[in-house]
Amino acid sequence: MARTRRISTGRSDRLARRMVQWGFLCLFILPLLPMIYKRLAFQTGSDYASWLLPWDPLLALGNLLNRNISALIIGAPLLLLAISLVLGRSFCGWICPLGTVMDLVQPLAFWHKQRVARPNHVNGRRNSRLRYLILVAALGGALLSIKLLGLVDPLVIFTRAATAGIANLLGSRQAFERGGLTYFSMLFIAILVLEFWQPRFWCRHLCPQGALLSLVSRFSLLNRRVSAACSNCSLCRQACPMDAILQDEHDTDYSDCTLCLECESACPVRGTSFGFGGLALAVWKPSGQPAPSGKTNRRQGEYIASASILPGQGLSRRQFLQGLGALAAGLAIMPITHLEKRPSPLRPPGALPETDFLNVCITCQECIRVCPTRGLQAAFLQTGLSGIGMPVLVPRLGGCSLGVSCSQLCEQVCPVNAIQPVSQQQLKIGTAHVDQSTCLAWDQGVKCLVCVEACQYHAAIPYQGRVTIDVNKCVGCGFCESGCPVPGSAIHVFPPDKLTI
Repeated sequence: MARTRRISTGRSDRLARRMVQWGFLCLFILPLLPMIYKRLAFQTGSDYASWLLPWDPLLALGNLLNRNISALIIGAPLLLLAISLVLGRSFCGWICPLGTVMDLVQPLAFWHKQRVARPNHVNGRRNSRLRYLILVAALGGALLSIKLLGLVDPLVIFTRAATAGIANLLGSRQAFERGGLTYFSMLFIAILVLEFWQPRFWCRHLCPQGALLSLVSRFSLLNRRVSAACSNCSLCRQACPMDAILQDEHDTDYSDCTLCLECESACPVRGTSFGFGGLALAVWKPSGQPAPSGKTNRRQGEYIASASILPGQGLSRRQFLQGLGALAAGLAIMPITHLEKRPSPLRPPGALPETDFLNVCITCQECIRVCPTRGLQAAFLQTGLSGIGMPVLVPRLGGCSLGVSCSQLCEQVCPVNAIQPVSQQQLKIGTAHVDQSTCLAWDQGVKCLVCVEACQYHAAIPYQGRVTIDVNKCVGCGFCESGCPVPGSAIHVFPPDKLTI
């Protein structure tokens, strides 16, 4: 009876965690529903900014380092860090949508059920410090550009993959041919593949967000407790997907523990529990000294483990040099990418100057999600390596309706202010140019005025049955190009700095 009660308790705790995970996942996907509705019903609807990115502490810190002081206005990232001081890395185990997706695909890796407790290293660690180096590189690079941070931030990765996945699956064939599913989620897919190799591989070895939360979570007030009933069976270590339980089952590394409760469910004697009390202070130890096995609460007969600042040892000279190398790499990556020659793209209206836009845009693709005409698409190699995933206007797929049916949606959803508000008088995306060799009116004398009828700014002017463009009135919205009946269009919009004649 007692064993049945223990199993029931463990299952109910795991079910509660799954329900919380699924609830938050649905909450984060909810802003995508208007996008699905509009593309399936061919109707307009309200759009919502991401509810996930405003909580991103890594993105907020990168914005501050990039001198975007507006990040201080939103207190959600600071609140998340404060919660981590109390509840440890519970965000990773209970809320993070990328972690939830990994947990959903984990049962497919049935061979992981045969895991055995591998012997710990001498210093009591198996997880890599590479995530800390990636964190240093991303934050160091943020001093010049937050592009690198946007590429490795797990919350941005999830947002980009979810948005681009729906856009490609529900988009047109032309949009799919521009890149489709070949690139929008390469890292997302790679993370899932690594999950089939080892549970939570991304979280344990590579995630910079997890590394940032680890620095705070090691002081967590919510601790794992092991009672004197523990028989040292190692089932808890086998069940822990984060390898947070060290060689001594009583010792827990809170920089890795995500409070997933798997160890509690796996314990056959119900010797593992979680509770408040006894600050899990980090211990800074010089290299070579053994880690403390844990603090004993004699009155309750329980152990409250302590964690180390860095895996099992102090900050050695080698680790310090590794950190400097990661910082230098982060500072060097974006200037190197600027050396490549890139064609001038059509950016969303209000986008920062091209050089600044490349440094600030994190390729979250929020602007692509809310674009009412689907004209905004994620670039592949059209704009160079440094422009992969960034929004470009493809007039053939849809023109820009800013001021017509769009009320600054791009600017409203951009989490890093890479797109600024722009007035109708300042609107200038590019300039249209008629290819007289393919235009039906110019080449064949056909009375075709589709582009004239599509132009919202009266810049397409018919003259003796042929169309000319008033460059002073044209803003480059692209409706003329999208409406042209000629295959491939006989009228094209070019960036303002590109010669069109």
